[in-house]
Amino acid sequence: MLSSTTVAKVGSRSVSIKTTGHEKEKVTVCLAAKVDGTKLKPFIVFTGGKREFAGLNDQFRDKCIIKSNVNGWMNEQLTEEWIDSVVGRFALGRRLLSWDSFRCHISDSVREKLKGFNVDAIVVPGGCTKYI
Repeated sequence: MLSSTTVAKVGSRSVSIKTTGHEKEKVTVCLAAKVDGTKLKPFIVFTGGKREFAGLNDQFRDKCIIKSNVNGWMNEQLTEEWIDSVVGRFALGRRLLSWDSFRCHISDSVREKLKGFNVDAIVVPGGCTKYI
């Protein structure tokens, strides 16, 4: 991440900065934890095609789950994959999932998927997520 400040001598006509070229790259990371504090695998969504990230997913399979989407955002399909790969992996009993009111969290297909894993979802109203 580049700084918004630079240091140069007074009167300099140009100031060079180093950049990686990825300043506007979009990445979505879904983090989840159990009530006892156990962290679940991060679910990372990059911008781009599926083939580009298949190797990364194989390389980091034990640490995280890597997916891709055209715009780098979550959608219903990716949310269902998150439920399958992260939420569905632990515990057999009834569970409670609290999350924000993002449109893919409240879709009918996602609610049905959660029911299949015996998960009750509560939706936190906009602006209140930071209090949970």
